[in-house]
Amino acid sequence: MENSKQIILNKKYWKGWSLNWNVLSILAIVVALVENLLVTSSETVDNGTYQLFLLIFIGYLFCVYLVGYFLSPRVKIYSGHFAQLNFSLGILLCVQDLLTEKLGILTLPYFVSFAQILEQMRYDAILLFESTISSLILWIISFVIGTLIGVVLGILLGRYRQFNYWSFPYLKVIGIVPAAAWMPLTMVIFPNSFLAEIFLIVLSVWFPVAFMTIGGVQNISPTYFEAAYTLGFNEHKIIQKIVIPGALPNIFIGIFTSLGLSFTMLVISEMIGAKVGLGWYINWAKSTGNYSQLYAAIVIMALLFSIIFALINKIQEKALRWRRVAS
Repeated sequence: MENSKQIILNKKYWKGWSLNWNVLSILAIVVALVENLLVTSSETVDNGTYQLFLLIFIGYLFCVYLVGYFLSPRVKIYSGHFAQLNFSLGILLCVQDLLTEKLGILTLPYFVSFAQILEQMRYDAILLFESTISSLILWIISFVIGTLIGVVLGILLGRYRQFNYWSFPYLKVIGIVPAAAWMPLTMVIFPNSFLAEIFLIVLSVWFPVAFMTIGGVQNISPTYFEAAYTLGFNEHKIIQKIVIPGALPNIFIGIFTSLGLSFTMLVISEMIGAKVGLGWYINWAKSTGNYSQLYAAIVIMALLFSIIFALINKIQEKALRWRRVAS
């Protein structure tokens, strides 16, 4: 079992461990720190938060590389795979700092340094935290509802021909219309903006999930159903033991497809009527012309959505672990 996990890790994180790249990645971050400390700024910027970030990053890389080299083969695989990316990140941090804050080649208000973004995040920490939590709660509620609707409809449409005949043409017309097109109507129908936002995000999620689920159900081999009838399975048992597991790979494809659409719709819906949230924060920053705030919200959204994507990917790996055993 341990060997199979090691093989899977080696396939996923395929770049081998290299002392040179590990050292270079640390040096690249050190260079970014030294450059920020020594080169004179053309703008008035508090670099304390940025310098602390670089010091923490350097310490993190040291710890990961030492633990990987001396204690943990698994951490060694991770550190070896990402060492070159960490090196490129250090170079990127150095270049952006020179182009914006230090040399002023890319000037305010449209271009800001990463140090200014981090300082803005520190300054607006409470408001950004409240906006992030609000957006996360809204997204979770909407995405779960949209996914459940998509899976249920997909199973019904894929399994039962009569239901497909009467429902699919109408649902297809509704599903292919962009969710944003329903925005004016939702403002009239729903009593508050929160329910309208949930409805819009659900609209952006359910159709990709339903469409992929239909394909997954219809592609299940008839042999499985024949064997189930022979064993005396009722319809509930067939759905539970054959239809859902058989369609699960397609369901996850639909979920990943709808992820990007739901994130986009989350931001758009919060820009209209919301009083808190990352979309509202971006709209507020745009109206005041504060691009540091705008970029701060974008950085938080990138981190938040990356974490959500990674978590769903882990759920998929657990749910479809039988595919790894089969391969």
